[in-house]
Amino acid sequence: MTTLTFPDDILPASAMFGLQSNTESFVSPLNRATQTVERPGALWKARLSFTTMSLQQQRKLQGFLAALNGMAGRVYLWPHGAPIADIAALPVDATMVLNFMSQSYQVNVSPVVNGSLIDFNYLPSKYWPASTLVLRAGEYLEAGGELKMVTADVVSDASGTALVPIAPSFRKAPADLSAINIDKPKAFMRLASDVWEFVSTPAFRHESFSVDFIEVPT
Repeated sequence: MTTLTFPDDILPASAMFGLQSNTESFVSPLNRATQTVERPGALWKARLSFTTMSLQQQRKLQGFLAALNGMAGRVYLWPHGAPIADIAALPVDATMVLNFMSQSYQVNVSPVVNGSLIDFNYLPSKYWPASTLVLRAGEYLEAGGELKMVTADVVSDASGTALVPIAPSFRKAPADLSAINIDKPKAFMRLASDVWEFVSTPAFRHESFSVDFIEVPT
């Protein structure tokens, strides 16, 4: 099975990134009252749409899609509309503190998971700048190999830790001290269909087309 990463230098004209939740509703036959049950297993879905491309880019995209071999292949895909968190915060590593005359100096690294998850809708994290707005609602992050959206603004505390509300909930808990990625966070996906097609003109220009992807749980 082929696993690829979507090329950095092929940008879609537009990108849809959405969530397919996993719920089931029960309707009472007596009074039509409805109950809805939330189940784990929500999946990210994406649609990348392309218009005019250079012949070189067109061929590169064709080769990439062909290499996936339909739904058999796997691809790491990030939300093209939000490739990186807006807040360019420099996190700090609390494990690398040098103490000179009671003054602490910390070394910049990436944020990591802070301990075990108690609620799979919240990600404990650390090594952020202290008392800072570090993430905004609607931004994406990747932890434990799963792509998540931040559902509310996040402000770190005085020690640089933060509890991040996310959606959808984690399928499995990311390991303690594992990295949290906010730079092109990715989902593990496949093509939604075995069929993709280009329609080209004699001048090697193609008509607008879209490619659909869906997440593959791991």
